[in-house]
Amino acid sequence: MLKVLPPNISNLIAAGEVVQRPASVVKELMENAVDAGADSVSVIVEDAGRTLIQVMDDGCGMTRDDAVLCFARHATSKISEASDLESIMTYGFRGEALASIAAVSEVTLRTRSREDETGSETVFAASRHVGTSEVACPAGTNISVRNLFYNIPARRKFLKSDTAEWRHILSEFCKVALCRPEVNLRLVHNGRTVYDLHKGGSLKKRILDIEGKELAKELVDVDVNTSVVRISGFVSHPEDARKTSGNQYFFVNGRYFRSPYFHKAVLKSYENLIPEGFLPSYYLFFEVSPADVDVNIHPAKTEVKFENEPEIFEILKAAVKESLGKNSLIPMIDFGHDTLPDIAPVSYFPSSAAGRGAGGYQPLLSGIPDAGKPGVPPRRDFYSACTDGYDALFADSPTADSCMLQFAGKYLVMTLKSGLLAIHISRARERIFYERYLHDLDDAVPISQEILFPQKIELSPSAHALVSGAGDRLAMLGFDIVAGEDCSVTVNGLPEGFSTDAESVRRAVDEILLILEEDGGSGAMKNAASRERMAALLARSASAAPAGRLGTAQARVLVDSLFACSEPEITPSGKRCMTIITEEDLERRL
Repeated sequence: MLKVLPPNISNLIAAGEVVQRPASVVKELMENAVDAGADSVSVIVEDAGRTLIQVMDDGCGMTRDDAVLCFARHATSKISEASDLESIMTYGFRGEALASIAAVSEVTLRTRSREDETGSETVFAASRHVGTSEVACPAGTNISVRNLFYNIPARRKFLKSDTAEWRHILSEFCKVALCRPEVNLRLVHNGRTVYDLHKGGSLKKRILDIEGKELAKELVDVDVNTSVVRISGFVSHPEDARKTSGNQYFFVNGRYFRSPYFHKAVLKSYENLIPEGFLPSYYLFFEVSPADVDVNIHPAKTEVKFENEPEIFEILKAAVKESLGKNSLIPMIDFGHDTLPDIAPVSYFPSSAAGRGAGGYQPLLSGIPDAGKPGVPPRRDFYSACTDGYDALFADSPTADSCMLQFAGKYLVMTLKSGLLAIHISRARERIFYERYLHDLDDAVPISQEILFPQKIELSPSAHALVSGAGDRLAMLGFDIVAGEDCSVTVNGLPEGFSTDAESVRRAVDEILLILEEDGGSGAMKNAASRERMAALLARSASAAPAGRLGTAQARVLVDSLFACSEPEITPSGKRCMTIITEEDLERRL
């Protein structure tokens, strides 16, 4: 038998789409405040939104009757007929947000319209109207959302850590702040003011106020106007691309949206300018006719559909590429140059037992585990398919009598009875460091190298929250990083193997952020798989650090340490660390 669901149940179902976490509430309430014509908006959060989310604005406010009606589903002032959907320029329009929020929390709404002398206070809980009374309050709206998901314990249980939920709140706040530089915006968390953004400045100033002044030197203007779309905003210099995500923003008609499709267009503009796996920052604003974009295809309105997507893709790609070219960021090739590039010379290392002494030794490889160090489990099962043909190598391993060459700063070539062994230096270091970090994670024995001049690095609040919430975890790995109160961190030490110059320290912090982002900011490595992934990411970062040319002793330490590994042939990602060139191979080529 069919029946109509009561409001308390239907609102809970709708809330599952609209209110996924505390950040969803922040997003909806901020957008309502902006739609109300607010000049100033304050957001106050306690316990990453679990205890309180309060949004205050000086917008148009509501009458007593509207203050009650706004909690009904599909109550909206934004649309009256179907044709209005083709000209939407406001954030909200479906009238689901407040009904959904009231279904899963305790809500107190104080509001006064500018025409009224007194305001009203309306209280809702679990979709039930508790009461409305007359109060004295300033014009505008002050809404407090307490005890989110108090009536749905299962939903509250599956919220992430405070650090993770706070990062989501920061993200939603910044999305609104970036496209509304004409509005004063303030964010307070647990009594501390995180952002106090003043109106009246340019878009670039608002970006710098959010992301930090260091970003100023990275930004390149983009501005193109066509009959299909106008695209304006900023992208970063290629050399400032980073592995971490978070500074990639698209907006259309003042509304944030996600688009892997247009993201690909931006990346194509940077083709051959940034390393694989790196991301440029971008803040790009699209202006199109409201009739040419559908913003009503996703409950959270974060996905949109454009009428002319292929054309906009090409315009975007060309606009970004042109901006990079105008700023001389795309290298030009001089085909008339008649000289050949320099080729690094071959270095010869006569290998001997004496080469293992202290003479000429540098602590480049001091973080490599000793031969036969216990506690590193064998992992032959995973790599067995990749290592066919190497079994004979270990019966014919290098000895102290082997001759060793270093070629192009990338390879070590040494003699065996059966031929030549070529070792890829950075991949060998990656395997060595991987097993070292995995051993440290399993035994919780941090080994750190102190930085002579500690480096202070400014971070965005979101990045700062990630590092602050993972202090114990980072210390376990040998990172000595102290989070300051002003969204900065001071790096005092790094795990052995990492370079400690200023540029390398900054790169190490970026790697940390990448690792924490990929792990969801959970702050703990709960199983072997997550520890292996952490060790692999750190090893890749350490091995990528510029090491210069190896000395005789260093080369020997590298080889000895590699062959002491449980899996010397393959990197954690499955790339070969070495290959054998047999006599037959040479005869075929000579």
